Parts: sequence; structure tokens; C-alpha cells
Amino acid sequence: MGMKAKTGLIWCFCLLLLSFATVIIAAEAQNAFNEGVKFYKIGKYKEAVAAFSHAIKAAPKSDEAYNNRGLAYFKLGEVDNATKDYVEATKLNPKLTDAYFNLGNAHMAQKHYDQAVKDFDEVLKLDPQAPRGYRQRGLAQIALKQYDKAIQDLNQAQKADAKDIEIYYNRGLAYRRLGKNELAAQDYSEALKLDPKNAETYNNRANAYFLLGKYDDAVKDYDEAIKLEPKNARIYANRGIIRSRLGKNDDAQKDFKKAIELDPSLKDKIEPLVMPSKR
Repeated sequence: MGMKAKTGLIWCFCLLLLSFATVIIAAEAQNAFNEGVKFYKIGKYKEAVAAFSHAIKAAPKSDEAYNNRGLAYFKLGEVDNATKDYVEATKLNPKLTDAYFNLGNAHMAQKHYDQAVKDFDEVLKLDPQAPRGYRQRGLAQIALKQYDKAIQDLNQAQKADAKDIEIYYNRGLAYRRLGKNELAAQDYSEALKLDPKNAETYNNRANAYFLLGKYDDAVKDYDEAIKLEPKNARIYANRGIIRSRLGKNDDAQKDFKKAIELDPSLKDKIEPLVMPSKR
């Protein structure tokens, strides 16, 4: 009887030690995790990686630590390492929506667009109303030249978040690829209402106007784009082509020469449009 009691006491004592050790490890992991979050927020991504690595060592099954270390790796440009961490996070927790979303973005960065679509499929299975999932899947489909599918996804994203500039900008791009330039111009106009200082959007709307034969409107948009980005050679070249169509040859020649001056790599494409100087 006494022996049994003694054995029981030893057994209980071991359990208490194990429980206490678990508490210490959990606290260590949490502290390291919190440090990682702090470093990430202030842009110290190397330190964040180190802190999250410490957290993972203390708690190897922490899906959130893997996901967050992946984010820090991604910020450092170490996309392969980020991808491995996101994959590990999804294995540990198949319902971690953020990990699938981040994995999709990593695959986008690697130009693995088919895989990215699958990742965003998982996001939408877990959260069918997530506008970010529709938007990012739409971007991947644009890269795959699946423009009709992209537009469907971006339409869904717009229903959930009508103030997301990227939705209008990229849907405009998809419409342009399908030759639906009137719809493209409308989307670029919506994007400019939300961000009137975006030179690239002015340039793209001008391109749509050009294809619609609205040359004066196109020139106005190129003018605005150049005000915002006066060193963008492509915009000068585009405006030069329109001015040439409008018969404003002197202005067109100035634009072509400015484009070559800003970006000599455009010389072969633009030089045939440059007329020799008159004596």
C-alpha cells in the first residue's frame, strides 16, 4: 500500500514537471512570436525571420509562426523560402486562409500562375465572400490570358469592395485585351476617380481612347500622365503617335525625340517615325 502511494506521488510529480516545462516552452514561443511581429511591423525583416525561427524551434507546430516567417522572407525577396513556409503552414492547418492567400501571392511572384489560381481557389473555399481571393485569382487569370474568367472574378471582387482601385485597373486591362475598349475606358475612369494621381491609369485610358479613335481625349490623358511622370519615355512615344495621327507633326517629332532621349533602348522602334531635320 505504501509502495503504491509512493509510486503515485512520483508519477504525479513527473506530470507536474512536464506541465511546467510545457508552460515555459509555450511562453518562450509566444515571446519570440511577439518579437517577430514587432520587428515585421517596423520593417526589420531579417530580425523578424530570426524571431519567428526561434518561435518555431520552441513550438514546431505553430502554423502562424510559419506563415509570418514566410511574410518576412517574402519582404526580403526570398520567395522560395517564403513558399516553403506557407506550404508548411497549410499542412499544419489546412483551414488557415491567410497562408493559402500568401502562398498564392508567392506563386504569382514566381510566375507559377496555374498554381496561384489553385491557391486562391482554396482561399475562396474557406471564405467564399473574400474579395481579395477573387481579385488575386483574377490577376492570375489575366497572366494566363484567361480574360473572361478574370473579368468574372473581378466583378465578384467589386461587389464586395467597390473602392478597390486594383479591381478597376486590372479589369480595364482584361477588357482591353478582349478589344472591349469602351468598357476598359470606363474602368480606368473609375480608377482615376479613386486615385487621380496615377500616371499609368491615364496612360492606359489614353491607349483605350486611341483604339476607339478618340484622339483628342487620348492626348489630354497623355498630357496628364506626363505631368505626373515627366520622365516616362513610353508616354511621350504614345503621345507622339497620336499627334502624328492628328497632323501635329512638329509636336509629334518633339515627343519621339524626347522618348529616345529618356530611354535609348526605344530608338529602334521609334527612329523610323522620326523625320530628318529640315535645313
